[in-house]
Amino acid sequence: MAEFLLSKLAESAVSHTVQRISDLLIHEASSLRSVREDVVLLQNELRSLQGFVKDADSKQEHDQRLRELVHQVKDVASEAEDVIDTHILKVTSSYIKAFHNKRIRPQVNSLRSRIHSIINTSMQIYGFKSVIEEGNSSMVELQRYFRRSSPNDDDGDNDDVMVSLKGSINALTAELTKEEDRLCIVSVVGMGGLGKTTLAKKVYNGVKPHFDCSAWVFISQKYVVRDVLIDISTQLDSPNEDMNFEIIKSGWEIVNALTEHELIDLLRHKLKEKRFLVVLDDIWTIVAWDFLKRAFPKGKKGSKVLFTTRNREVATYGDPWSSPIEPPFLTLEESWELLRRKAFPRDIVGERCCPPEYENLGKEMAKKCGGLPLAVVVLGGLLKAKNSLDQWKKVLQDVNSHVNKLQSRQQYEGVNEILLLSYHDLPYNLKPCFLYLGNFPEDYEIPKRKLVRLWIGEGFISTSTRADIKQTLGEAAEGYLEELVDRCMVMVDRSDRTGKKTCCMHDLMRDVCTLKAKEETFAQIIQQHESNKSIDISAASSLQVGSSSHSRRLVIHPGCDLHCNTQQTCTFFGKHVKNASWMEQVHANLRTLLCLGGSLSLSALNSSNFRMLRVLELCVAGGSKIPRGVGNLIHLRYLCINSSSKTAINLPSSLGNLRNLQTLDLGRCNLAGPVRMISRMIHLRRLILPHVSDEKWNFDWSDVGIDELKDIETLKRIPASVLIRYDALNKLTNLRKLQIYFDGNNIHDDIIRVLRSPIVESGCLRSLCMRMPSNHVFPSLESLSSCHSLTRIGLIGKISEGMHSIISITVTKLTLLDSQLEQDPMPVLEKLPNLRFLFVGRNAYVGSRMDCSADGFPRLEFLGLYD
Repeated sequence: MAEFLLSKLAESAVSHTVQRISDLLIHEASSLRSVREDVVLLQNELRSLQGFVKDADSKQEHDQRLRELVHQVKDVASEAEDVIDTHILKVTSSYIKAFHNKRIRPQVNSLRSRIHSIINTSMQIYGFKSVIEEGNSSMVELQRYFRRSSPNDDDGDNDDVMVSLKGSINALTAELTKEEDRLCIVSVVGMGGLGKTTLAKKVYNGVKPHFDCSAWVFISQKYVVRDVLIDISTQLDSPNEDMNFEIIKSGWEIVNALTEHELIDLLRHKLKEKRFLVVLDDIWTIVAWDFLKRAFPKGKKGSKVLFTTRNREVATYGDPWSSPIEPPFLTLEESWELLRRKAFPRDIVGERCCPPEYENLGKEMAKKCGGLPLAVVVLGGLLKAKNSLDQWKKVLQDVNSHVNKLQSRQQYEGVNEILLLSYHDLPYNLKPCFLYLGNFPEDYEIPKRKLVRLWIGEGFISTSTRADIKQTLGEAAEGYLEELVDRCMVMVDRSDRTGKKTCCMHDLMRDVCTLKAKEETFAQIIQQHESNKSIDISAASSLQVGSSSHSRRLVIHPGCDLHCNTQQTCTFFGKHVKNASWMEQVHANLRTLLCLGGSLSLSALNSSNFRMLRVLELCVAGGSKIPRGVGNLIHLRYLCINSSSKTAINLPSSLGNLRNLQTLDLGRCNLAGPVRMISRMIHLRRLILPHVSDEKWNFDWSDVGIDELKDIETLKRIPASVLIRYDALNKLTNLRKLQIYFDGNNIHDDIIRVLRSPIVESGCLRSLCMRMPSNHVFPSLESLSSCHSLTRIGLIGKISEGMHSIISITVTKLTLLDSQLEQDPMPVLEKLPNLRFLFVGRNAYVGSRMDCSADGFPRLEFLGLYD
């Protein structure tokens, strides 16, 4: 499957480069003025290459002959970025611009020649025509064939797999037998291997007598509408005992001769007067349902279509009025029970015998399956053939490799192969976003906001080009994450009272992620070695033609000693190398350095090998100084500085040179000194400032022209006086999220200015958090009730009025602290139709009793009551 993956990532690489060049032509116009024509021509050539790769990808899935092609495509796209970024860097830091202009032209012409070569000759060299003809015999097609489901498949002891599905069986049975006067679409949703088809099969066979007719068809990613329609039609005409072979054969010939439109009319005619049940097993896309739904009339009362799908969006689109059923993961006890049943056959009296000495080993292996039924079944089938305790111990040593192997029998198909289907189905723009999750350590809580900012910094996100949609990069990035969640590949949960959301993956889905990331040398990971005395530097020892030993991303996990002069025994591609340091993995084209833990010797950042960085996160040790050299990293889009101590850090004035910076995250450090250089970061979109106590800042806000940040979308922990001083409330019209502290002597007037400002009244603001000093009271907040664009509100400070005149019905998240409300807020809050998150704490209510009605809070997911 590697070639199919490569073609997708090649398309992603080219698309990313085209977008990057477009941005540079706008934001670096002066640096590129003399070579603009050359760069535009290169951009157009890359667009042609983008279309070529997309066309090739749509016509085949994989072939050995594509390996070299897709590497050439990725290489030329990456080199195009390097050439232009290097030119901008040198022109910016040099007075002899003409010299650099002469150097870039031959480089651009060389790249264009290579692109022409790929486009003009690869069709002949790689013979795509024959690839199309031969593609049906690919491994992926064989997998799809063997995965085809039928309600009559013999799964062995089907009751074994039902070990945890009793609740889901009852819920699904109730939905399918409910008689509503409309065509209902019922969905079973979940990640691959969760037991969706097994659940549907069990219920389907149980409820068939309730319907006049029924059919079960397997859809999958590669479906042919005509074949699906014929399959449904022939199942509805189940032959009876009186029909001879000639009649059956004649019926088949008639159906096969019909056009697609005639087949749809035939099905509608057959179903319109019947109560029917049709199962569409493994449906992946909305497009598939749009094609097929034309064949389904309303039917008799109680007619149903049942989906099994990995995509919640498909389920919701099919029937917005029906709630999908999601089978739960197995508990450890359920996993062990299922594994025991699969590993040990029934004895003579019909019971399974499990020797006690096997139980602890079995439970340990069951735990590693992460509650995924498919993984437990695969493992049980393997253990069934192991007859000794020593053999079980050998399996335990590397459970994952055994579970992921592709077995010879259909029901024991490798878990990775099942989960990889979800990965291959991703559109090209989501693939790098998914792979990025593999950069983080196992069990690491990945903040959702941080993740989307990193995606933006990497250049993975593009906004909608539709004229009727005005979308920020942040909103587009959140849409990308929601799509991964809808596809059951990523899970999002809230971790604390602030409502901060964190992302995680099922352990086996993470295995797929890291496997593919390694195959693509997506990032090189430096992590603490098991001995705790050395570090591992892990990446793919790839056999792919043209692959490089160096990735453009370097990620440092917690626990590593990373000072420049540290020489340790490291592991490079599986080989131990003495006296090696993490700096050996730094190279001139490095784009990302993520230090997720431990402190970094900042003097390393003066190295010219960091000049091309776009994403930088680092942890500053106590007493360290941020070197002026950071200001030379003019390509930076994302900068996050964390501090491991309370010692204050001064920002160098050279930081103002970071004119391409989009995210500056200083939320976890203590600042001192002037911060006026921030106003020179004219393309800044997200500014996260440190927490302050008692509204006292250690850093100097003077001469910070905050109004210059015209693109700013997120401002966190900004003093109101700074916004008002520079009339920023009238100028920063792109603001979507504002967290503001009120200070000074005119707090009452300042709040009124904020609430009546264009950034609030324009309807663009989505999130507003206001914090008052402890000795002040909020004036009237009635204007908030008419701000229907606000979905998240935080109020920290005393509120003198009731809640009924404050909160808009559109709010989804509400935090109240220090409000000192005397009137019970619940009768008002419980009526908010969209409220999902509510935190009431720290003397927000000073009464003695709160009452909620049984029908209140219809959509609440999180409730926090504190102090």
